[in-house]
Amino acid sequence: MALYDQMPMEDSNSIMGFKAVSIYANTLDNTVWSSPEKQCVNLNKENKIVYEGSESLHVKWDKITGGCNWIGIGFGWNNWQAKDFSEIVDLASIQMKVRSAKGNFKNFPVAFAIEDYTGVQTYYGFNASLASGMFTDTAWTTVTIPLSKFPFKAKDADVSKVKQLIIQLEADGDIYLDDIKIVRNEK
Repeated sequence: MALYDQMPMEDSNSIMGFKAVSIYANTLDNTVWSSPEKQCVNLNKENKIVYEGSESLHVKWDKITGGCNWIGIGFGWNNWQAKDFSEIVDLASIQMKVRSAKGNFKNFPVAFAIEDYTGVQTYYGFNASLASGMFTDTAWTTVTIPLSKFPFKAKDADVSKVKQLIIQLEADGDIYLDDIKIVRNEK
């Protein structure tokens, strides 16, 4: 590097050149899906209770009463193109805003999964340390899942070809989700 050359500035919307940081923001489109069993899970857009922008997601589920073996929602962001996590696994987290539709709760009965284009799914279950506080119907709670928590190596996942984020739903719940994105880890 010459004396007066400058290092290129990193785009503020990217992490180490990874630009597909927005997983869900204001659009319930063909990159967002839910299990088809309507007796177990309903996913709808919400225009009145939003964290940011014009729309959030309202997710209501009851796995036990509905009699479903597996239910979930998923996000194939970046128009379902493969996303390369190889440079950001140790530097970034998935972050989302969650709000209760009614009442308060501490336990969020979900597991998060990253699926690659070979079909390998790596799961990490929710625990209270991932949340910024209790879930209420009056404020948004931040949930942050470090990518390094997913067992990519143990499952032989291809982090250079990430397909989607899946949220596996357990028990029952009634929440709003918004502003799902990949963020740089705090130091």
